[in-house]
Amino acid sequence: MTTITAILFENAESWLKENVPDMEADGVSAIRPVTAFNAEGTTRYKDSEEGTSKDCTMADHVQALKLLCDSVGKTLFVGGIKSPIDLVDPCNWDGEVYDAFFQYVMLGEVIYG
Repeated sequence: MTTITAILFENAESWLKENVPDMEADGVSAIRPVTAFNAEGTTRYKDSEEGTSKDCTMADHVQALKLLCDSVGKTLFVGGIKSPIDLVDPCNWDGEVYDAFFQYVMLGEVIYG
């Protein structure tokens, strides 16, 4: 078996710094940021279903982006995105994609929706 890989995000941290501040959870999202995105510190997320919250670091956001790339179009079907390459353009992200991303940030998995 031959594996071919491609770099989707040359600098994931830079991409996240530029785009996470524009991400907004929709009205039905269980996980949502409750503080402004802080690339140098922590961002607090709240799970409205469980009533819990967690302070998440840039490393949590980078890991969430990796998990999203690994699962979209394979085991996770959100926002009409069929391939991880579609995630590179933030214009392709909608409320469903934000929701999955925020769940990965806080929980490390998608459990809602």
